[in-house]
Amino acid sequence: MDSKAEHNHKKNQALKNLFRLLISIIAFICLIKFGKVDIKTALKYLLEVNPLYFILAFISYLLTMLLAGLRFYFSSHVLGFQKTYFQLVQLNFVGTFFNNFLPTTFGGDALRGYYLKRGSHISLSKAAACIVYERYTGLIVLFWAASVGFLLQDTGIISKSSWSIPSQLKIFCHAGTMITLFLIPFLPQISKLFMGNTNWVYTRLLQPVIVYWQDLRLTTRIMSLSIILQIFVMVCHILIAMSLNIKIPFSYYLVFYPLTTIAGFMIPSLNGLGIREGAYIYFLKKVNVGSDQGLAFSICWLIILLITSAIGGIIYMFGDFRKHKPLQNMEEN
Repeated sequence: MDSKAEHNHKKNQALKNLFRLLISIIAFICLIKFGKVDIKTALKYLLEVNPLYFILAFISYLLTMLLAGLRFYFSSHVLGFQKTYFQLVQLNFVGTFFNNFLPTTFGGDALRGYYLKRGSHISLSKAAACIVYERYTGLIVLFWAASVGFLLQDTGIISKSSWSIPSQLKIFCHAGTMITLFLIPFLPQISKLFMGNTNWVYTRLLQPVIVYWQDLRLTTRIMSLSIILQIFVMVCHILIAMSLNIKIPFSYYLVFYPLTTIAGFMIPSLNGLGIREGAYIYFLKKVNVGSDQGLAFSICWLIILLITSAIGGIIYMFGDFRKHKPLQNMEEN
């Protein structure tokens, strides 16, 4: 990349980051102005947090980092990468640090991909595919959880008086679930059917990581870990609610946590900041939780993320995730 192209790239990236930052600021202003949030009351709720439940919530989230490291291990080693489990756990913490302290949603993922590839002769595209695969498996579990919650209510297992969500969001979740079940798993076959074996999508994007579609045992293992991981995140949310003495129907966690996470992921912002808080307030209002308590809930969740990020910052300075094993008889595919 020449100096002019590099300059243009940095300029474009800076503009994108500024755009995200502006959205976060606007979201916060709208949250305070139109969301009828009393900051003083929200802080009062925070000061009354039960420390035991909050610590348990933090521990629950730390366990998800260990599970994510195991998922990262399986998904990367099948492509030939040689990082140890503990190095990959460190990389996840470092990724969390960069995701939360830099003005970009994917900064941490880009860094994880860079250090995963570093020291190996495996293509960078495979490292990127591994990161995308992890993101994808986590995202589809969120869609599945929300769809299960809606189906339990539609079939009468859960009373419709417990909580109510706009039908548009229900359709959105079911559509996402259908795509993950009936489109993504068959991408190689669909690509071959409509574009042949030599099209760019298949040869450049799918073929290098075709093992993700062919290895059923790997897919089952990764999906199982993703489901368990998301269960621990939901437990973390339940414990946050208990720490604030907020009453939320158990079934509602299947819906409101996935939807708030998807909103923060899909809407451009400073790693979901502002968007996430507004989403928590909006969805918690559906079960008669006041805006002040909703904001306190989202701030507790943010504090857990920031503490985890701080751990990632320490690991970035002193961790050994940069080291790599010597590669023996490993060829680039």
